Amino acid sequence: MNINIANERKRLWVDNLMGKLTLEQKVGQLMVFGFAGPFITPSVVELITKYHVGGLRIAQKFHGGFDPKDGSHKNIYRRPDMKSYDRPGNLRNKRIACTPEEYANVLNTLRDYALDRKDSIGLHFAFDQEGEGADFLFNQRLFPHPMGLTASGDPELAYKTALCVGKQARALGANMVHSPVLDVNTNPKNPEIGPRAYSDNPDIVAKYATQSLRGFSEAGIIATGKHFPGRGESDQDAHFGLPIVTLDKPELMEKHIAPYKKMIDAGLPAVMAAFTAYPCLGGGEVPAATSREVITGFLRNELGFNGVVTTDNISMHGLLDKYEVGEAVVRSLSAGCDLILCRNETPVTKHIIHTVIEAVKSGRYPEKELDQSVQRILNMRWDMGLTENGGKVDATNAGQPFNDTFIVDTAQEAAKKSTVMLRNEEDILPLSKDKKVMLIEQIHHFHSFINNMYSHPGMLWEEMLKHSENVSVVAIEEKYTEDDKKRVMDRLENDEYDVIVTTSYYNYRSHAIMIPFLEELKRFNKPIIVVSNTPFENFGVPKDFPTALVSFCPSGRENIQAIADTIYGKLIPSAKLDIKLS
Repeated sequence: MNINIANERKRLWVDNLMGKLTLEQKVGQLMVFGFAGPFITPSVVELITKYHVGGLRIAQKFHGGFDPKDGSHKNIYRRPDMKSYDRPGNLRNKRIACTPEEYANVLNTLRDYALDRKDSIGLHFAFDQEGEGADFLFNQRLFPHPMGLTASGDPELAYKTALCVGKQARALGANMVHSPVLDVNTNPKNPEIGPRAYSDNPDIVAKYATQSLRGFSEAGIIATGKHFPGRGESDQDAHFGLPIVTLDKPELMEKHIAPYKKMIDAGLPAVMAAFTAYPCLGGGEVPAATSREVITGFLRNELGFNGVVTTDNISMHGLLDKYEVGEAVVRSLSAGCDLILCRNETPVTKHIIHTVIEAVKSGRYPEKELDQSVQRILNMRWDMGLTENGGKVDATNAGQPFNDTFIVDTAQEAAKKSTVMLRNEEDILPLSKDKKVMLIEQIHHFHSFINNMYSHPGMLWEEMLKHSENVSVVAIEEKYTEDDKKRVMDRLENDEYDVIVTTSYYNYRSHAIMIPFLEELKRFNKPIIVVSNTPFENFGVPKDFPTALVSFCPSGRENIQAIADTIYGKLIPSAKLDIKLS
């Protein structure tokens, strides 16, 4: 179709809807609320049918529970109502397995509810997949975090990886990914970004992220650059408090804004605004997403971004330590954000909607600005293809990408090219098959959740046994317990081993870290091989451990196979890291 004709059709569709939508319908279009778990609850149906919600952030696994002790901030917590699935927080660690076909059917059903609305607008489904696994885990091939792609030295791999992730997601029915990460990880002590970033070099970030954008776009996925204006310099996790980045504007522009400028020029369709403060941009010590100086003055007017701006998840303490949730939402919209992302599934969602409606009626949030946001959102939803059958997919094909030759081959290529031999200073590697090995293997959170033959607890042991029968294992929790430590120490005291191989998986969400345990292993005077998911010295591999490997996707079978192959010499890694580690 001629591009001018297509643009005119889009304009007519948007203008026609804008002339029909009520205030309540327009406010609903701003909302992207959580739908976690593989079955439909009355609360999500109500959000779609009664409150006109336009988007859902979807995940096959559950998130937190409904008890404030599970971590809900006092400014967002609401008691469950009759339509809520009142669940305990530990359900997130248990699985209700579903096939891709079953999950796609669920999403199609949700779209049916949307299609039944007056002046119906198809639902868009957003997801998180920065690398490794996040929201889609069942029958999905998993790929390395961005830093692993950069270590490969092959920008084309970033394109192919994004295309694979996008194809798998589109088969389920998803439309929008909260990726690529454009944070430039200039602070090696940053507790939350780390390998989620491509690099500590803004040019490299832009180079690889642009290729990721190309892959997502080719797959039919709207990409979202995050976390604007950049969280790579922070030394605090915004999930637990408000970081304040004190750089001056020239340095911020040179090191952290540069990838955004290049991505905007490349056609980046969406940006996620951070709950981090940047005083140099004129907003003071308030979260960027709530600052009109940052979002409207800087991102839109100075950088020229005309796409959709979404907030980060408003459940984060970096925002809620400062504002009550309704106030936070109104401030974000007044700043110039278009979409409000809220993954909390309590009745707080209805409070948010009512608060925004009242802000429009009172004039605090001008209806003219509401209309501008809705127009941008509707343009995006046209680009998603939601005008065609509401975006529904053929659910019978949802599982096919897992065995697609291109995706299988790319997963293997990415695993091999991203595996890093961080150090081999004592020439321990490769190991002889005759060496007796004690493996200490953490149960990675995705291993226990996916828990199938593609990814499960004990996977590294399984892969090492393919090379040698002289491997014993002690499986421990990702966040190890005193009982775990005792079991390991008893084995090492009473059995004779030549080498210790231990994982050192860091999980910034749960604060799981192995470094204190690693230090205690030194007393056995055995060679220690550390296998980590991060190269940074404060979180994964301290500098005084001379033998270390890094896998940027330890939940993906192909990647753990590459680690085992490296330990025994079948694979000689070519990946290189050129970043500051401490």
